[in-house]
Amino acid sequence: MPREEKGKEFIPIGRIIGAHGVHGRVKLLYFSKLKAFPYSKIYLKETTGTYRGRKVSASLPLKGVFALKLEGIMTRTDAQSLTGKLAYYPKEDFAKAESDEFYWIDLIGMTVIEPSRSQLGRIKGVIETGGTDVLEIAFEDREYLVPLSYNWIENISLEGKRLVLKEGTLEFFNVH
Repeated sequence: MPREEKGKEFIPIGRIIGAHGVHGRVKLLYFSKLKAFPYSKIYLKETTGTYRGRKVSASLPLKGVFALKLEGIMTRTDAQSLTGKLAYYPKEDFAKAESDEFYWIDLIGMTVIEPSRSQLGRIKGVIETGGTDVLEIAFEDREYLVPLSYNWIENISLEGKRLVLKEGTLEFFNVH
Protein backbone atom coordinates (compact mmCIF):
# COMPACT_ATOMS: atom_id res chain seq x y z
CA MET A 1 0.00 0.00 0.00
CA PRO A 2 1.11 3.60 -0.52
CA ARG A 3 3.06 5.34 2.22
CA GLU A 4 3.02 9.06 2.96
CA GLU A 5 5.94 11.19 4.09
CA LYS A 6 5.78 14.93 4.51
CA GLY A 7 2.76 15.22 2.23
CA LYS A 8 4.08 12.84 -0.43
CA GLU A 9 2.45 9.55 -1.22
CA PHE A 10 4.99 6.91 -2.24
CA ILE A 11 3.78 4.08 -4.47
CA PRO A 12 5.67 0.78 -4.73
CA ILE A 13 6.91 0.32 -8.31
CA GLY A 14 9.06 -2.78 -7.91
CA ARG A 15 11.10 -5.06 -5.65
CA ILE A 16 14.86 -5.53 -5.63
CA ILE A 17 15.42 -9.26 -6.02
CA GLY A 18 19.22 -9.44 -6.02
CA ALA A 19 22.49 -8.23 -7.45
CA HIS A 20 23.49 -8.27 -11.12
CA GLY A 21 27.20 -8.59 -11.85
CA VAL A 22 30.03 -7.35 -9.68
CA HIS A 23 29.76 -3.58 -10.16
CA GLY A 24 26.84 -2.81 -7.85
CA ARG A 25 23.86 -3.21 -10.16
CA VAL A 26 20.60 -4.40 -8.61
CA LYS A 27 17.95 -6.55 -10.28
CA LEU A 28 14.54 -4.89 -9.98
CA LEU A 29 11.33 -6.82 -10.54
CA TYR A 30 9.33 -3.91 -12.00
CA PHE A 31 5.58 -4.00 -11.35
CA SER A 32 4.77 -2.79 -14.88
CA LYS A 33 5.10 -4.44 -18.26
CA LEU A 34 6.83 -1.42 -19.83
CA LYS A 35 9.83 -2.39 -21.94
CA ALA A 36 11.92 0.58 -20.76
CA PHE A 37 12.47 1.75 -17.17
CA PRO A 38 10.98 5.28 -17.07
CA TYR A 39 12.44 6.65 -13.81
CA SER A 40 15.69 8.54 -13.26
CA LYS A 41 15.37 8.10 -9.50
CA ILE A 42 13.83 5.54 -7.16
CA TYR A 43 13.15 5.75 -3.45
CA LEU A 44 14.00 3.10 -0.87
CA LYS A 45 12.43 3.03 2.57
CA GLU A 46 14.98 3.36 5.36
CA THR A 47 14.68 1.57 8.71
CA THR A 48 13.62 4.92 10.20
CA GLY A 49 10.56 4.92 7.93
CA THR A 50 11.79 7.76 5.73
CA TYR A 51 12.34 7.44 1.99
CA ARG A 52 15.76 8.02 0.45
CA GLY A 53 16.02 8.84 -3.23
CA ARG A 54 18.76 7.23 -5.31
CA LYS A 55 19.54 8.33 -8.84
CA VAL A 56 19.37 5.66 -11.52
CA SER A 57 22.41 6.21 -13.72
CA ALA A 58 21.77 3.22 -15.99
CA SER A 59 19.06 0.65 -16.63
CA LEU A 60 19.33 -2.53 -18.63
CA PRO A 61 16.25 -4.62 -19.48
CA LEU A 62 16.77 -8.30 -18.73
CA LYS A 63 14.32 -11.19 -18.94
CA GLY A 64 11.46 -10.08 -16.66
CA VAL A 65 13.57 -7.59 -14.66
CA PHE A 66 15.74 -4.50 -15.00
CA ALA A 67 19.37 -4.24 -13.94
CA LEU A 68 19.77 -0.78 -12.41
CA LYS A 69 22.89 1.13 -11.46
CA LEU A 70 21.98 3.19 -8.37
CA GLU A 71 23.80 6.15 -6.89
CA GLY A 72 26.00 5.08 -3.97
CA ILE A 73 25.81 1.34 -4.69
CA MET A 74 29.32 0.44 -5.81
CA THR A 75 29.83 -3.28 -5.15
CA ARG A 76 27.96 -6.55 -5.48
CA THR A 77 27.82 -6.69 -1.67
CA ASP A 78 26.17 -3.24 -1.59
CA ALA A 79 23.63 -4.40 -4.18
CA GLN A 80 22.92 -7.67 -2.33
CA SER A 81 22.22 -5.73 0.87
CA LEU A 82 19.19 -4.19 -0.86
CA THR A 83 17.63 -7.56 -1.78
CA GLY A 84 13.98 -7.70 -0.77
CA LYS A 85 13.48 -3.94 -0.53
CA LEU A 86 10.59 -2.33 -2.34
CA ALA A 87 11.36 0.54 -4.73
CA TYR A 88 8.96 3.49 -4.50
CA TYR A 89 8.16 6.58 -6.52
CA PRO A 90 6.13 9.66 -5.47
CA LYS A 91 2.63 9.50 -6.91
CA GLU A 92 2.61 13.24 -7.56
CA ASP A 93 5.53 12.73 -9.98
CA PHE A 94 3.77 10.06 -12.07
CA ALA A 95 2.93 11.12 -15.62
CA LYS A 96 -0.51 12.71 -15.76
CA ALA A 97 -3.12 10.21 -16.92
CA GLU A 98 -5.44 11.16 -19.77
CA SER A 99 -9.12 11.67 -18.97
CA ASP A 100 -9.99 8.05 -19.88
CA GLU A 101 -6.88 6.51 -18.28
CA PHE A 102 -6.39 5.43 -14.68
CA TYR A 103 -3.58 4.20 -12.51
CA TRP A 104 -4.40 0.88 -10.87
CA ILE A 105 -3.50 2.33 -7.49
CA ASP A 106 -6.38 4.80 -7.91
CA LEU A 107 -8.87 2.05 -8.73
CA ILE A 108 -7.97 -0.46 -6.01
CA GLY A 109 -10.18 0.06 -2.96
CA MET A 110 -12.73 2.07 -4.93
CA THR A 111 -16.43 1.55 -4.10
CA VAL A 112 -18.39 -0.26 -6.83
CA ILE A 113 -22.10 0.27 -7.42
CA GLU A 114 -24.52 -1.49 -9.72
CA PRO A 115 -27.79 0.48 -9.76
CA SER A 116 -30.13 -2.45 -8.98
CA ARG A 117 -28.05 -3.89 -6.09
CA SER A 118 -28.42 -2.69 -2.53
CA GLN A 119 -24.93 -3.78 -1.48
CA LEU A 120 -21.72 -2.04 -2.40
CA GLY A 121 -18.61 -3.72 -3.72
CA ARG A 122 -14.90 -2.89 -3.64
CA ILE A 123 -12.23 -3.19 -6.29
CA LYS A 124 -9.79 -5.72 -4.84
CA GLY A 125 -7.29 -5.76 -7.66
CA VAL A 126 -6.63 -5.43 -11.37
CA ILE A 127 -5.47 -8.25 -13.62
CA GLU A 128 -3.35 -7.36 -16.65
CA THR A 129 -4.40 -9.57 -19.55
CA GLY A 130 -2.47 -8.11 -22.45
CA GLY A 131 -5.70 -6.73 -23.89
CA THR A 132 -8.37 -5.23 -21.68
CA ASP A 133 -7.45 -5.21 -17.99
CA VAL A 134 -9.89 -6.99 -15.68
CA LEU A 135 -11.19 -5.69 -12.34
CA GLU A 136 -11.47 -8.04 -9.36
CA ILE A 137 -14.59 -6.81 -7.57
CA ALA A 138 -15.61 -8.17 -4.16
CA PHE A 139 -19.21 -7.98 -2.95
CA GLU A 140 -20.49 -9.53 0.29
CA ASP A 141 -21.86 -12.59 -1.49
CA ARG A 142 -19.03 -13.23 -3.97
CA GLU A 143 -16.33 -11.88 -6.26
CA TYR A 144 -16.69 -10.91 -9.91
CA LEU A 145 -14.19 -10.39 -12.71
CA VAL A 146 -15.30 -7.50 -14.93
CA PRO A 147 -13.38 -6.05 -17.90
CA LEU A 148 -12.18 -2.49 -17.39
CA SER A 149 -14.20 -1.23 -20.33
CA TYR A 150 -16.90 1.35 -20.83
CA ASN A 151 -18.97 -1.47 -22.36
CA TRP A 152 -19.56 -2.53 -18.72
CA ILE A 153 -18.80 0.65 -16.76
CA GLU A 154 -21.11 3.65 -16.64
CA ASN A 155 -18.82 6.04 -14.77
CA ILE A 156 -15.55 6.24 -12.83
CA SER A 157 -15.11 9.07 -10.32
CA LEU A 158 -11.58 9.41 -8.96
CA GLU A 159 -12.65 12.26 -6.70
CA GLY A 160 -15.57 10.26 -5.28
CA LYS A 161 -13.57 6.98 -5.25
CA ARG A 162 -16.57 5.36 -6.95
CA LEU A 163 -17.12 3.18 -10.01
CA VAL A 164 -20.67 2.68 -11.32
CA LEU A 165 -21.34 -0.43 -13.40
CA LYS A 166 -23.94 -0.53 -16.15
CA GLU A 167 -27.17 -2.27 -15.21
CA GLY A 168 -26.93 -6.03 -15.73
CA THR A 169 -23.12 -6.22 -15.71
CA LEU A 170 -22.90 -8.45 -12.63
CA GLU A 171 -25.68 -10.72 -13.89
CA PHE A 172 -23.79 -11.14 -17.16
CA PHE A 173 -20.56 -12.07 -15.31
CA ASN A 174 -22.33 -14.30 -12.75
CA VAL A 175 -20.41 -17.47 -13.63
CA HIS A 176 -20.58 -20.30 -11.07
